[in-house]
Amino acid sequence: MSIGQYTVRAMKSDLPRLMQARNLDALVIIGPDGFGRANAPFTYFVGDAHVTTGAVIVKRRGADATETYLAHHPMEREEAARTGLQLINRADYPLPQIIRQKNGNRLAAEVELWRRIFADLGVGGRVAFYGADHINTSFNFLSALIREGVCEVVTEQEDDLISTARLTKDADEVARIRHTCRLTEAVIGATRDFLRSHRVADETLIKADGSPLTVADVKRFIRREAVGLGLDIQDCIFAIGRDAGIPHSAGTPGDPIRLGRTIVFDIFPRGPGGYYSDITRTWCLGDAPDHIRQAYELVMQAHDMAEAAFNTTDLTYTFNEAVCDLFEAHGHPTLRQNFATTCGYMHSLGHGFGLAVHEPPHMSLKGLWPDETFQPGTIVCNEPGLYYPDDPRGGWGVRVEDDYWCNPEGRFERLTEFDRDLVVPM
Repeated sequence: MSIGQYTVRAMKSDLPRLMQARNLDALVIIGPDGFGRANAPFTYFVGDAHVTTGAVIVKRRGADATETYLAHHPMEREEAARTGLQLINRADYPLPQIIRQKNGNRLAAEVELWRRIFADLGVGGRVAFYGADHINTSFNFLSALIREGVCEVVTEQEDDLISTARLTKDADEVARIRHTCRLTEAVIGATRDFLRSHRVADETLIKADGSPLTVADVKRFIRREAVGLGLDIQDCIFAIGRDAGIPHSAGTPGDPIRLGRTIVFDIFPRGPGGYYSDITRTWCLGDAPDHIRQAYELVMQAHDMAEAAFNTTDLTYTFNEAVCDLFEAHGHPTLRQNFATTCGYMHSLGHGFGLAVHEPPHMSLKGLWPDETFQPGTIVCNEPGLYYPDDPRGGWGVRVEDDYWCNPEGRFERLTEFDRDLVVPM
């Protein structure tokens, strides 16, 4: 994959090469408190160590080496040590004292603190900043660094260096993602068993107290199962009937679970070490109407066609184009025909994931993203779907999503193994 003038074969070991290619002297990855799961660049360096606040500094040493430091709060010194990075104790730069020296000006004190850290590490020149923080304070902080001449702040609009390094995963990252997939599939299986354990009355699943089983009940079960297996799950999509026809509807909590309605179950938990899985199954309990079976067969045809076509030569948008061709040939609207469509094929074919649930590369409309190809080490999902929320026969949606790794030989291995049966016998 080419990004501007750079050819990507990226992972963490390529940081020195990427920094030299972009003429960067240092990287700073900010890790403020409260941004945990939203701060993939910081997690990329600290892993599963419980470091809730700090900053990673990567200093380039020539063309083939870097030095990586973690500036940490003293109360997290032992967790910081678990990262294996060189440590900088923030207590050695006493912020209260610096604030007094700056007459209570917190921003000026932060700038002075970084001036001292950079001086001690010999950092200067072109420095790129990453990580999650509040936009307003980040803008003021970076502007002050420039104004005070602490360093040349380098900004990157897209394809930034850290994202580029994260495009492909090393063996440890792949193992973590594979493990998260296994745990996630255990949750999916337990959820299906949970549904099947209920009796049925008037085509509705009934709880022991005689009331209908609802989406909220199922989601409570999913969360308990996920947490029990060590997964971090904020929410998932468990949408039935009309909600299943709206791709990112999370489901209406009070909706009863009924037979013969499509259920889109899209689960994307964060596993140990911060790496995600992203898996979707569509179920009909008891039986499925003929039009749902036909739609499901077509979605699976698109899914299998894309899986068989994946390679490291073709541009990634071409796989989505082929799926659009298939769906359009069968009379279904697509985003390629009408970007505002609310039925048919309403999203892209898939995306990369890792420390974030949505990452490059993209399998989307031609021209929407820079041209990309898959690389060995890529992790990507494949998730075609069809959606008709306002079908007069009853709203419905179908999506099937599996996860893949492009291995070092350029072959795609499916990481997900859970069966893709539409009908769940009751």
